[in-house]
Formats: sequence, C-alpha cells, structure tokens
Amino acid sequence: MGRNKFSASEIAAISKLLRLKNSGTRYQQKNIRHQLRVKYEFNISDFNEQGKAFGEEDLQAAINRKAIVILDDATIADMKEKRQRDRERDQAANQYQK
Repeated sequence: MGRNKFSASEIAAISKLLRLKNSGTRYQQKNIRHQLRVKYEFNISDFNEQGKAFGEEDLQAAINRKAIVILDDATIADMKEKRQRDRERDQAANQYQK
C-alpha cells in the first residue's frame, strides 16, 4: 500500500502522469505506473476498482470522497522524512536479526 496524503503539486504531477498513461502505449503505461509507485508512492490499485482504467477523473473522485488527502508541502516533507527514517530503522533491525 502506498501513500494517501499528497501535496497539491504532487497531485498536479500525478494527474499529468495519469493523463499521459491513458494516452500512451502499453510500454509507456508500464513506465508511468512505475514512476507513480517509485517517485510518489502512489498505487493506482489503492484507489480504483480492479480491471478498470484509472484516470484524472478517478483521481478527483478519490480526492472528493477523501480517500486522498491534500496537505501542505512542509507536512508532506516531514512525512517523507519520517518514512525514510522508519525504513532505515527496519532495515537495520533486519540486518541485526540475520
């Protein structure tokens, strides 16, 4: 599961990528979905019905139903830092257990 809290600028970038995805070739769609997952921790499957295409309208619908929350840039930056610290802590714990 990815994030459900994004900044307004991230939502604009995600919206643009979704627009490109829906008009791209199968290979381009795969690359865009990868960008969404890696750069924004945005998993389409967290917000849509399985087997149905997910586009800008669906993104706005998810925002309207509060499945996606828009926060300010500073809060998002703090959240990302905390997630990174948590990942590093978990990684260190896994290394210690081995």
